[in-house]
Amino acid sequence: MLEADSQTMPGANGTGRFANVKKALRARRTCRNTIVRAGIAAITAAYRMALFLVSAQYRSVTLLKVFKRGSVHQTTSDTWMDRYPRVFTACQAYFGDRKDLNILSYGCSTGEEVLTLRRYFPNAFIIGAEINRRSLAICRKHKVDERIAFVYSERAGIAQRGPFDAIFCMAVLQSTPQAIVEQGITNLKQIYPFEKFDRQVAELDELLTIGGLFVIGHTQYRFHDASVASKYAPLATVEPDADVRPRFGRNSERLTEGDAAPLAPIFVKTAPGARPDYDDLPQPGIRGTSNGSRKARGNPPTPVDT
Repeated sequence: MLEADSQTMPGANGTGRFANVKKALRARRTCRNTIVRAGIAAITAAYRMALFLVSAQYRSVTLLKVFKRGSVHQTTSDTWMDRYPRVFTACQAYFGDRKDLNILSYGCSTGEEVLTLRRYFPNAFIIGAEINRRSLAICRKHKVDERIAFVYSERAGIAQRGPFDAIFCMAVLQSTPQAIVEQGITNLKQIYPFEKFDRQVAELDELLTIGGLFVIGHTQYRFHDASVASKYAPLATVEPDADVRPRFGRNSERLTEGDAAPLAPIFVKTAPGARPDYDDLPQPGIRGTSNGSRKARGNPPTPVDT
């Protein structure tokens, strides 16, 4: 449940000085020579042990994979301030001058998204939830006001802080996206099955108020395939970032290029009703709305027409 995907901030290099070694080892795994393959396996094991000993980040991620395998999603912690300005601006316009907002940053990594949200929503209560305890410790070192809190990401604890008017879940619900692209993987059943994505979306849906925003992007599955999608309509679309990663369907199989086109990252929760026709969504580019001036909870603003 970490914040970032494999797209790193300019200048970031993943595992630092070990990145080139890792890439070289991976390239030789399929060598036909059994002696070479055995040597690569031994070097890889030694490399991972060394990395575990010297890198606190690698160690924390490894422990997560071992002890929290069923709960963890993305494991890359790269993030930065104001990472999705067009998305944040569209959400700000939707809510207008409301001052009683309760916002969840799900998978907040080291806290930069929470700090960014404070700039856009100066009076909101903002909860940052993170499952990586090392990242959470970094979050708690930030100097924040009394309307911001960082919590360990577990269902009961987050629910106590809800319900929420907006849930940000950007670049969280995916697994090893870079490796999947590099290795040409076409089925995620053993890596990150659709059922895991769908279960997490449903859990977050339970925490969101009617009229609230579900902000979800940079995922390997499409939001409109989720079991709760009929409760939502797209609020607006934003020009997608350069994103060449593959998308996968409900059966965890890779989709064709046409079916994998990015959709709107912002959805408004309406009363359960007819499923939107996602094939007829508007073209990318924010479309403004003045509906955010409505303040009453339970009286949802009207979504952008589709």
